[in-house]
Amino acid sequence: MKNTAIALEDRTMNDYEMILIRLMVVLFAVFSLLPYGISWDYTGSSALTMEGSITTKLEWGGLISLSMIVLYRHLPEALADARNLNPFLVTILLWCLLSSLWSPLPGVTFKRAIQLYGLVMIAIAINMAPRPLALLLKYLLYPLMGILLLSLFMVITSPSLGIDYALGGAWRGALSQKNELGQVAAVSILLWQARACTEKLDIRVLLTAIGFSFFMLVMSKSSTSLLITLITSAIFHVLRKRHLSSDYPLTRIALVFCCLILIALYLFFMQESRFPTWSEISSPIAHIFGKGSDLTGRTDIWELVILEIRKHWVMGLGYGAFWLGPDSLSQFIITALNWIPLQSHNGYLDILNEQGMVGLTLCVLCLFAQVVSLVIMGRKDRTQAAFWAAMLFVTVVTNFTESSLFRGFGFQNVFFIFALVACTSANRRLKES
Repeated sequence: MKNTAIALEDRTMNDYEMILIRLMVVLFAVFSLLPYGISWDYTGSSALTMEGSITTKLEWGGLISLSMIVLYRHLPEALADARNLNPFLVTILLWCLLSSLWSPLPGVTFKRAIQLYGLVMIAIAINMAPRPLALLLKYLLYPLMGILLLSLFMVITSPSLGIDYALGGAWRGALSQKNELGQVAAVSILLWQARACTEKLDIRVLLTAIGFSFFMLVMSKSSTSLLITLITSAIFHVLRKRHLSSDYPLTRIALVFCCLILIALYLFFMQESRFPTWSEISSPIAHIFGKGSDLTGRTDIWELVILEIRKHWVMGLGYGAFWLGPDSLSQFIITALNWIPLQSHNGYLDILNEQGMVGLTLCVLCLFAQVVSLVIMGRKDRTQAAFWAAMLFVTVVTNFTESSLFRGFGFQNVFFIFALVACTSANRRLKES
C-alpha cells in the first residue's frame, strides 16, 4: 500500500507540467511527420532528408530538453520506469552505441545512437502523466488531423507540391510521400476508434473525423495503409472484446486460419503436383492493390543491400552509417539504380546491414518481449492492450516495406519506442495499484 501511495503521489502533475507533456505529444508528431527542416523541397537533396539540418537539431533538442524538465521533477518515478524498460530495448541501445567502435563513421553512429536515448527520455516523460493513453489519444489527434487538413489545403492551393503526378496523381499533401500521408490517415482512424472506447464522443464528430481520414487515405493511393487500416481495426475490436479474449477462442481462430491455408495448399498440390512459388502466392494479392509481385521494384534494392550485408553480417557495419546519400557507403547502390534511395525499404534488412545478426536477433527478442508485455497488460486493461497490439502489428508489417524500426526521428520509430515504454510503464503501475 505504501508503494502504491508513493506511485500515485509521484504521478500528480501540476498545470505547468501537464502543459509541457501535452506540448511534447503535439510536437513529436509534427516534427516526426513533416519533412525534415519543415521544407517542401523534393529535389532529393540528402541535406534535407538525413536529419542534419540546424532546424531538426533545434526541434528535437528542444523536445528532449522539455522531457528533461519533467523527468527531473519526477525523478523517482522516472527511474522506476527506466528500470522496468523492455530489457532488449536497453540491450539494443547499448549495442547501437557500442557499434561506433567499429563503424567507418563513428561520429555519425554515436550521434544516431544518442538520438535513440533521447527518444526514450521523451517517451518516459510523457508516460509520467496520469492516464497517459487517454492523453495520447486526445492530443495526438490534434496534430494528425491538422496535418490531414493542411494536406488537403496544399492539394487544392498548390497541387504541384501536394500531388505526386509521377505516381498516378497520388496525394502526398504536406508530407514527403504518399505512403506517409496514408500512414497518418490510417493511424488517425485507429486513434479515433480507440478514443471512442475510452471516452464519450459526439457521434457526428466521430463519424465526420473518421470519414475525412478515410477519404485522405483513399486519395493517397497507399494500398499498404489501406490494408493495415482494415486489419488493425479488426485486431483492436477483437482483442478488446471480453468474450474473445480468452486463450481458447483465440487459439480456435488461429487454428481455423491455419487450416484454411493448408486446405488451399492441398488443393493447389492436387491440381499442379507441386507447391506454389512465392510469385504465385503474392501476385493475386499484389494485383488487388495495384502492385507487382516484386513489391514495386524493392527487390532490386534488397539484392544490392544483401551484397553489402555479406561483408559484415555478424556485427554489422555500424548503426546509421550506411544510408547517407550521395558519396556515402551506399553510393554503389545509387550508381546501380540511377536514383537516390535513403533506405532499403525493408527495415529488417537495414538492421541486419547496420547492426548485424546480433542486432537483428535483439530486435526480434524486443518484439517478442513486447508481446509478452501486452499479454500481461490484457489481464487488467484490455482496451489499452488491444490498442498497443494493433500498433505493434502496424510496426512489424510496415517494417517489411519501409525502414522504420530503430531508425531516426521518423514517426513509426518514435511511436514504436513510445509504445515500448508505455507498456512497461503501464504494467508497473497496474502491478502496484
